[in-house]
Amino acid sequence: MHNAFFPLFSIIPILFYIAPFVFIVWFLLKLLKIQQEKNQILKKISDKLDHLNNNNPNS
Repeated sequence: MHNAFFPLFSIIPILFYIAPFVFIVWFLLKLLKIQQEKNQILKKISDKLDHLNNNNPNS
């Protein structure tokens, strides 16, 4: 019964080496997605401002 846990214990150190890389990749993908959403929102705001400026040339 005790021998069944030895393979599990040999995998745990490998997971500790892989986990930081997985976390970094996840974080970077999340950051890129957030930046993309911010850019889309800013583009919509810019388009609305351009539209307002084009309709009101006296200002």
